[in-house]
Amino acid sequence: MTFARICLPRWSFSLALAALLAGCGGGGPAGTADKVSPASTSIAQPTAADRVAVGETLFHDPGLAANGSQACASCHAVANAHADAAGGFLPLGGPLLDQQGLRSSPSLNYLNGNSGFRFDAQGQPVGGFTWDGRADNRADQSLGPLLAAKEMAHADTAAVVRTLRARPAFSALQFAFALPASATDAQVLQALQQALSDYQSADPDYQPYSSKFDFVQQGRTAFTMQEARGLALFNDPRRGACAACHTSDAAVGQPAAAFTNFGYFALGVPRNSSSATADPNFFDMGLCGPLRTDLAHRTDLCGRFKVPTLRNVALTGPYFHNGAVATLEEAVAFYATRDIDPGRWYPTVAGVVQRFNDLPTAYRGNVTQQAPFGQQAGDAPRLSAQDASDIVAFLRTLSDGYTP
Repeated sequence: MTFARICLPRWSFSLALAALLAGCGGGGPAGTADKVSPASTSIAQPTAADRVAVGETLFHDPGLAANGSQACASCHAVANAHADAAGGFLPLGGPLLDQQGLRSSPSLNYLNGNSGFRFDAQGQPVGGFTWDGRADNRADQSLGPLLAAKEMAHADTAAVVRTLRARPAFSALQFAFALPASATDAQVLQALQQALSDYQSADPDYQPYSSKFDFVQQGRTAFTMQEARGLALFNDPRRGACAACHTSDAAVGQPAAAFTNFGYFALGVPRNSSSATADPNFFDMGLCGPLRTDLAHRTDLCGRFKVPTLRNVALTGPYFHNGAVATLEEAVAFYATRDIDPGRWYPTVAGVVQRFNDLPTAYRGNVTQQAPFGQQAGDAPRLSAQDASDIVAFLRTLSDGYTP
């Protein structure tokens, strides 16, 4: 396994510390050592930049895992918009890095417009972090992988803190969060969670808005004819209908579109082939379990998963919560043909196509039928093969790092 780089901290206290040392006798003209200004003797104070910098260091530190070989960045790779590294399927973790995870690692980018989990005025679930929204903020979310048996695999929070105290970045964490030498485990753990949260919310790498789409919105370049057709289809409620969930307009208070409404839908994605699904009685049902337990009684929510951002979607395959669809072209084709050609996506048993086979039969009625879904087998497609290709061309304009 190849791991992401380990970033050196960009601690902002270094200049203040240098000024302090200079005031203590070295380097000034003879006879000036006792004429130090009040500013030069002040103790360096931690800043927001210090908290972001130590969060970055810890995010890329493979020694933070119980196995000593897995960083947050191992499953949220920088080159892939902080999603699964290229060429993978479901992430591997655990003490020996041989335990297959249940879900793909979604992009951590463009989440500043997200909020805690709630039900909106229409009673629909929205917000929250992770595929099932069980974390209300980035700080809560950061603890999950550290404790997950198939991820960073710490036995408990005490084990997380023991490991952290032995890491080279611990002194920087102490400084950045003004932790006393006698800091309790709870204080140290809270500082770790906040550092990781501050890094993801404040570092521009997580919301660069540097895609071709952004350049077009700013009037600095133009779409090709195919990309423009793709955007029109993306927004058309009778054709692609993508914008119904992947909003292409900026939300209030946000600089540009996030391409998600942070809602939840049951798409009826086909069952994958993984260590979990080797058990025919196992089903990952998102909001109603198994990882989230507080909504287990809401069987009407079974099968619903979070709507991810489509920014950088060309970099974040395989697709959907279970990684069942390998390429972007296939993902768009799934939306276009799920209902009119179900045999393309689901197995056939005794001549009957097993639609929505990754949900128990009792919950298959939860699967959304809103456009572009809701057609019958054999109906004329809402999207032609050329239409799907045009949408893919547009989606590729959402990759950051565009150079006009």
